[in-house]
Amino acid sequence: MKRFSLLLIVVLSISITFFSWQGCKSPPQTAYVVGQTTTITVEAAMGLWNEYVKQKHPGVAVEQRVKTAYDQYRAADIALLTAGKAMLEAQTSSDTAKQTAAQKAWHEAEAALAVSSTQIYSLLKELGMKLP
Repeated sequence: MKRFSLLLIVVLSISITFFSWQGCKSPPQTAYVVGQTTTITVEAAMGLWNEYVKQKHPGVAVEQRVKTAYDQYRAADIALLTAGKAMLEAQTSSDTAKQTAAQKAWHEAEAALAVSSTQIYSLLKELGMKLP
């Protein structure tokens, strides 16, 4: 668990550095950084989950709950990256409807990623994992 705490501190430090560099970066670039930071944190937690399963054998029903939450998180992560790509494409377009739709999709995907990553993290803690 100390390894995860250290990893979390490193990830947060990197995140702060990236966000301080973001300044005038575009929403798609920010989406990429947010997505990557979240991915590192969730993937580290899932690595600990794999160790937990090997040691505790929580059962098929519990493992399925985690798999379902992880699948929802991955779908949200992919949606955010897809929305970031759409934002890049919309920036070169003079079609304001396309730009508005891309921006809306990005905000929705960003919110979905935040919710799904929080849900999986909370579920792992609920199941007895010691996460910071």
